[in-house]
Amino acid sequence: MHIVMVIDDSPTDLLVAERALEGSYRVMTEQNGRHALDYMKKVSRLPSLVLLDIDMKAINGFELFSKMKADTKLKEIPVIFVSGSSDVATELEAYQLGAVDYVEKPFVSEILKKKVDLHIGIAEDKVKIAEQNQTLQDYNLQLQEYNNELQGKASEALSKVGNLEYFIVGMIADLITKKDGFTGSHCKKVSRYMEILLKKMMRDGSARYPVTDLNLILMSSQLIDMGKIGLPDSIIQKEGKYTPDEFDAMKQHTLYAADSIQKFSYLLPNSPFITYMYQMTRSHHEQWCGRGYPDGLRGAEIPQLARIVAVCDVYDALVSKRSYKQTVTHEQACAILNQAAGIQFDPNVIAAFNTVQGEFKELYVSAGGGAT
Repeated sequence: MHIVMVIDDSPTDLLVAERALEGSYRVMTEQNGRHALDYMKKVSRLPSLVLLDIDMKAINGFELFSKMKADTKLKEIPVIFVSGSSDVATELEAYQLGAVDYVEKPFVSEILKKKVDLHIGIAEDKVKIAEQNQTLQDYNLQLQEYNNELQGKASEALSKVGNLEYFIVGMIADLITKKDGFTGSHCKKVSRYMEILLKKMMRDGSARYPVTDLNLILMSSQLIDMGKIGLPDSIIQKEGKYTPDEFDAMKQHTLYAADSIQKFSYLLPNSPFITYMYQMTRSHHEQWCGRGYPDGLRGAEIPQLARIVAVCDVYDALVSKRSYKQTVTHEQACAILNQAAGIQFDPNVIAAFNTVQGEFKELYVSAGGGAT
């Protein structure tokens, strides 16, 4: 519960203010301004807001307010001045000194309560904005440290291009391309779209993954269709739409990939790379409404990375020409994705996509307007 401190040398006004605010706030009253100032300097938990009478005898409200503003601990506490004076000059001086509001006495309890509620709400919003800014600053600092680390280890990384993850991704991506040139090209573009969308969601805090795992996630996203290696050529290379039986066969590619990953995952226990790859290959065709495959997962049951890569997967499928369909424009693709928000796609991912769709278009155009 928020603390509201009322500083007024009138016991009657203190009682009226306390009764107006009690129940919603923890109300602290003080008749002596100097005592109130000393108290606030000592305590660990400060008031969320101060109601401060201007016309006190021992120390007037303006003087006390100036002392609060000069104290680094107290200067951010919002202050509402109260006064029995209706003098416009006094009210203007209150605002010029930095008060958030001004209330005339005698108090109207309902108005006093509304003004306190308003400024407590504003204070809460400021705290939330400060926390969000701190999160963004922390992310940017982490990203900068990661970039510095990458730069410092660039020569070392070049000498170790044969590391396990790159080897696995390169080998499987090559096999996918040999099996079906379109699928190989599609997966690479999906990974590039994934980089745009995932970075945006990591920046705003809606996707929380270690910055150091970003490359692992993007590498894993290139393999979402690796299960198609196990499908017959008659399915992969068919021109035109699938029959119901052929489509059921096509859907097995998610399980082929997931089963293979799971079968050998014991060789790399607790590997984020394996986890990310498994989530995306198995679940990138699940739908927010629960009508996807292979598991019929719904909403947040679907791994977040699968929800993100699904948008990238469908976007590229829409803007790319296939044997059974023509391309659609970038704008048409955006409209289709938005129409499916909350049905096929996570609405939060679509909201993030909308903020970076211009970058998707730039990549789409640079790739030849959807040509593979």
